[in-house]
Amino acid sequence: MKLKQAVRILGSAVALSGTVWLAGCSDREDPRITLCKNLTTALHPEAQSIEWTGGENSFYRPRYAVTGLTFDVVDSDGNAASKTSACHYAYEALDDTAVTLADPLSAYANLPFKMTLNGKAFSDRELLNMVNTEQKRLGRKAVDTLQKGAKDAIDKVRGSGG
Repeated sequence: MKLKQAVRILGSAVALSGTVWLAGCSDREDPRITLCKNLTTALHPEAQSIEWTGGENSFYRPRYAVTGLTFDVVDSDGNAASKTSACHYAYEALDDTAVTLADPLSAYANLPFKMTLNGKAFSDRELLNMVNTEQKRLGRKAVDTLQKGAKDAIDKVRGSGG
């Protein structure tokens, strides 16, 4: 009986963790913008904080879209330096649909083919390494969330006595 209950609770925890993780992906902010922000943040490990001051999406259909970001990098002394970054995403839609018309960025790739920081473009290899590092970080975060959900479910079963 305990094993069945543990499996049921564990399954619920995994489903809930997956739902929480997916809900984070379906936030109001487009995942392409979030990715561009995450890549930009990773380029500034010395920053005390990054304050996003603006953003604009530009569409060059049918070739690509650009997510342009403006931000201030704040150092430990409180000094801020204004910077810009931009991620370029290839157009991937076969046809316009209600979804791509309502959410234009959904017609573009999920990963950028080009990125610039203050107008300087990264090489393909640099961008690939940055994207891979970010995807690994997000993967570890998802696994940690699932593991925590499983641990909490097991602790709940053990605490209920049965």
